[in-house]
Amino acid sequence: MEKIFTPKQLANRWGCSTRTVRAAILSGSLPHFRVGRLMRIPEEAVQTFEKRFWN
Repeated sequence: MEKIFTPKQLANRWGCSTRTVRAAILSGSLPHFRVGRLMRIPEEAVQTFEKRFWN
């Protein structure tokens, strides 16, 4: 089963604010899905984002 991240978890992982993570989501750079009003980001999307912007 794939790991799922919250914006807060990614902010901690990347050393940035949750606002920065949400901006990446809203710009379309970081794919996500919603559970009700909550944003969730699949691990595969995180890995793809990190490869694209940190390599």
